[in-house]
Amino acid sequence: MNKAEILIIDDEPQIRKLLEITLESNEYKVWQAETGKEGVIMAANHPPEMIILDIGLPIKADTRFLKNYGPGTTSNHDPFRPEQRSGYCFSP
Repeated sequence: MNKAEILIIDDEPQIRKLLEITLESNEYKVWQAETGKEGVIMAANHPPEMIILDIGLPIKADTRFLKNYGPGTTSNHDPFRPEQRSGYCFSP
């Protein structure tokens, strides 16, 4: 059985590590990005089943990410389209 993949986008390494340990111990495969820009690239190249996004990242990165990948977008690259992905999560 394939593990569900989760992308964590957060600029704080200790938060990414805590989430990684917690998620991997529950059989998830975890990808990490330190910036919104890096997260957009990772999500476009390898769309995960879930994205955990630190919405406290610099505002340009957050708004660009949400505009391109947030709920309700209709882009072909949208990892949240119901027929492509199973869920998303935004973390404050």
